[in-house]
Amino acid sequence: MSACILPPSIPCPSQLVYKQPKPNVRCLLFDEEGNTVDQSVSKSGILVLAVDKDDPIKDHPNFTTANPNDKLASFGFLSDGSPRVCTMDWVEMTGESEFTIIGRFGQKVKVNGVYVDLNALEEMVNQDLSEHVADCIFIQTSELKIVMLYVPQKGSTFNAAPGEIVQMTENLFALKNVAKVPIRNCLELEAFPFNDSGKRDLKKLRHIAENIDSYGKSVQYPSLIIEDTPLSRTAAKISTLGSQILDNPALDGRNYYIGGVGFDSLSVVRLALAIKNEFDAEISPMILLSNGMTPTDVAQLVVDIQASRPGTLPIVDLAQEVARLDDASVTAEGLPPFVFPEPFEGIVLTGATGFLGAFLLYELAHKFPSAKIYCLVRAPTEQVAVERIISTAQKLVLDPSQRAFLDHNLKSRLVGLCGDLSKNKWGLSDERWKEISEETDMIVHCGAEVHWLFDYLQLKGPNVLGTATALRLATTHHLKPLHYISTIGTIPMAKKADKPLEETIYSAWNISGGYSQTKWVSEQLINKARSRGVPVTIIRPAVIAGDSQYGVSNSDDYIWRYVKGCIQLGVAPSHATPVTMTMDPVDHVAKVVAEIAGSEESLSKFVFHISDSEHSALTETKLFEIVKAFGWTVLFESHEQFKEAFHSHPAAESNALFPLMHIMMDMSVKLDNANTRSIYPTPGVSATVLAKKCLSYLYHVGFLPKPENPSSELKDGVYPEIGIFVRTGRN
Repeated sequence: MSACILPPSIPCPSQLVYKQPKPNVRCLLFDEEGNTVDQSVSKSGILVLAVDKDDPIKDHPNFTTANPNDKLASFGFLSDGSPRVCTMDWVEMTGESEFTIIGRFGQKVKVNGVYVDLNALEEMVNQDLSEHVADCIFIQTSELKIVMLYVPQKGSTFNAAPGEIVQMTENLFALKNVAKVPIRNCLELEAFPFNDSGKRDLKKLRHIAENIDSYGKSVQYPSLIIEDTPLSRTAAKISTLGSQILDNPALDGRNYYIGGVGFDSLSVVRLALAIKNEFDAEISPMILLSNGMTPTDVAQLVVDIQASRPGTLPIVDLAQEVARLDDASVTAEGLPPFVFPEPFEGIVLTGATGFLGAFLLYELAHKFPSAKIYCLVRAPTEQVAVERIISTAQKLVLDPSQRAFLDHNLKSRLVGLCGDLSKNKWGLSDERWKEISEETDMIVHCGAEVHWLFDYLQLKGPNVLGTATALRLATTHHLKPLHYISTIGTIPMAKKADKPLEETIYSAWNISGGYSQTKWVSEQLINKARSRGVPVTIIRPAVIAGDSQYGVSNSDDYIWRYVKGCIQLGVAPSHATPVTMTMDPVDHVAKVVAEIAGSEESLSKFVFHISDSEHSALTETKLFEIVKAFGWTVLFESHEQFKEAFHSHPAAESNALFPLMHIMMDMSVKLDNANTRSIYPTPGVSATVLAKKCLSYLYHVGFLPKPENPSSELKDGVYPEIGIFVRTGRN
């Protein structure tokens, strides 16, 4: 043991540098296999101290009795016969005989796919549980199970049992936001054994860990609390399924760690299939084996998946709705043959004051420089309509050159239409209807009422009847191509797909949510019109996030309300979550729509998915890792723990998260976008980069609270004049 005393006048160094003072002792490095490391290539490795091969120390019993086949034995010889001592300290050389100690070798292990620094966990327990634990060590056994050995603190007023020590340790890790480590067993020792070097005898400790079941003090997994609730019944069944697959009756009825009781890559697939057969819920085997997952945790995922189905399924027969609303007069028959317009002279755009609509307005005006753009807006006069359109665009389109284009190029080409999507002929006068029927040659139908909690009947007027009107307009006076902005939510139970979802029409109508149901009915009406010769396309974005340059976002979108709610709560269900979001920049979506609208080829391809799995996907875990990196304090929990925290929060009803508990479970989809790539092959920015830009924007406009420890990435002065954007007229 060595010590160093620093006078009060000398500040404590941030890093200790050790120096080997004896000139006859060399400092070498070994790798994990016991081979010598070339220090011109790498400066880090296991520290080995060696002397000349003729040094008399070679005759010491520690060396003469050493195992020559164990390259990492404490005592041994180099290949040239020089005696050497392997310290098992992982160091970084800073000079010929100087080094810093990084930690003990072999204590950074992979647990269920996640690297865990066992040394760091030991230091945390020894520091924060010092009232009960004098010393501890975590060991990963040959069966890849984590075992905790500890020495109790003498004089402790609380004589904790091993199970209680494990519980305190797991609570500590949760408070420190450490990924769950499935502690398979725990044993109390009177003292740790030490080797001849005065350090812990890791071989003896490992032997104890490997044979811990024979010591009789192992942790017993807690019994499940059986209640008459869906969560409790589901957890009990999953516990039984797991015990049957492992042929271990002792696990039945226990809330065990799935990754710590013997499941491997094959048996966990059997468990996933058993859960699917029993509950019709697909849980990835990787999720089941992730850190700390128990039958109760998995049961919460199953209940969440099931809860996102009932209550949101259609309240009317959607197929009958399509049959009632389909208008046979919406046809190419009796009209002049369709000729693709070049150039376009008049474009009808709905939804221009919405989030996507503002960017669509710019892209369409830029793509078709000679076209007048007729925008349907709820406004008392046409002048007010135009002012609203320009005002919205200026709030969202921040690029100076694009703003200049809107101001100087667009205003003279913009025509305001005072109307309402839910009304006959959109509420337009007969004269106005006749004018746009004759003077326009394209319709981009982006307008819709967006509300994630309204049912089909509440949204039918603007969303379905508004689309039926757009089809009538497309077949009045002459044929006009109609480009309909839909959603991937029209794909039945999209979250269950195990392969990319094709760009096609889906006839099944088990659609979740009133908004997606209205979009599905609209798609069917458009498809029927297409069968009668009407030129149409259907364009399905996924999550439309902020723009790729500034991250300008719609703060009313559920994904950002969800993030805000988790920040308010201080907890996110991002531990072992199956959710993967698919998001794209709003300006990219608008550009793709404009390219599709300008391509005659697109009419034959018909259906388009904008997102792709490579660039648009972002896991829920990654999203909240970014949130944490920006400085917000968010604890990662399982869905079960998250719900407990949410419902116990004193302001749960006012929390922005309240209406969004189950929506995120519907987010995990894979999309095929071959049709889109054939028209516009350039992808948008990555979802990770996009999420960072959006969070930064939402912080700067005051939607998100100030982080406790703001990251340097949240810089001031990088935006033009900005203000918060929400959907017009909504809370």
